[in-house]
Amino acid sequence: MTVILILIVVLRLFGILCLLRFLFQLAGANMYNPLVQGFARVTNPILQPLRRFLPKHRLIDFSSGLVVLITFFIVRYLSNPDLVKAGQFHLLLVSSFVMAIKYVCWIFIGSILLTVIMSWVAPNVYSPATELARVLTEPVLRPLRKVLPAAAGFDFSPMLAMVGLSFILFLLRPYL
Repeated sequence: MTVILILIVVLRLFGILCLLRFLFQLAGANMYNPLVQGFARVTNPILQPLRRFLPKHRLIDFSSGLVVLITFFIVRYLSNPDLVKAGQFHLLLVSSFVMAIKYVCWIFIGSILLTVIMSWVAPNVYSPATELARVLTEPVLRPLRKVLPAAAGFDFSPMLAMVGLSFILFLLRPYL
């Protein structure tokens, strides 16, 4: 049982790393960023062989997306193997997809918090993590800034985005 729990933790961490790599490529992050290169070094042994069959299309890296779904599927199966025995295979597929969406929401919430805190603490200081957080959150915050412009120098779009992401997490809660 302990081995299965350790395997679940390792697979979740690897799935999150692949998900981050997928999101960074989707957002157009700088591939020379040391953090992006670190993610690439960790995930390349699994993703490189898959790229022969699932090539990247523009900004969408199908191989990392597939690895994320397979990894979360295995995690859900190890967490609840009775679903397959009961013929509920489709529930594992749906819950692995919902798990990926849940982690995307949490990654965006964490990135928004990092961006906001760094804008208060050190607004003009370069950091690889802050740069990645800004690149990742900008596609989410840009449309919200058009709807909700800054008032008195305060940008309320991060707060609105976090409320929206929290609402999505609330809606997904019954499916986990």
